[in-house]
Amino acid sequence: MSSSIDELQPLLAKALEIPEPFKRRLYVLGVITHAFAEESASLLPILVGGGAVEFYSLGGYATYDIDVVVGNRDKFGAVLTELGFSKCPGERHWYHEGLNIAIEAPDSVLAGSMERVATVDVEGLLVHIIGIEDLIMDRIRACVYWRSTADCEWASRMMAMHGDSMDWDYLEKQAKDERLSDTLLSLRHDDHRHR
Repeated sequence: MSSSIDELQPLLAKALEIPEPFKRRLYVLGVITHAFAEESASLLPILVGGGAVEFYSLGGYATYDIDVVVGNRDKFGAVLTELGFSKCPGERHWYHEGLNIAIEAPDSVLAGSMERVATVDVEGLLVHIIGIEDLIMDRIRACVYWRSTADCEWASRMMAMHGDSMDWDYLEKQAKDERLSDTLLSLRHDDHRHR
């Protein structure tokens, strides 16, 4: 492991001093990511799913677990075990009782562009988060294929919140390539209601 457990445990203990639950979860992900410091970018844990929506919606969306894509899942499991997480029997989640944090690595390949991954500093530790455009595409897929009205709504809200800073050309190309342009256009039109 690139970071020893002796180095990681004091960092993890600091998580208990962070009162805000979402920031605490991000910080714990930063501790886990710190253990991957010498790995290539494609192997680092990247926050996806509801946690990424919570980040980009500035807390408007709430979730209670952490979903990551991580290229080296064996090392990920070893790091979590050393940090005191235990695997829930018959499930994909890992849980840390003292921190009341659940984490899951549902995939090893990011459904999006590595170049668009955002990196944020949380109390001196780096956390990597799927890019906003790729997250919106993820919500659009759920909107269409799972018929999830909540995901339609969150895609629209995030477009409204981040519309001025997003790469619309990239998003439109992704939607066109996946034959989801009509949905993107509809949700983008809806985003004006959230401004």
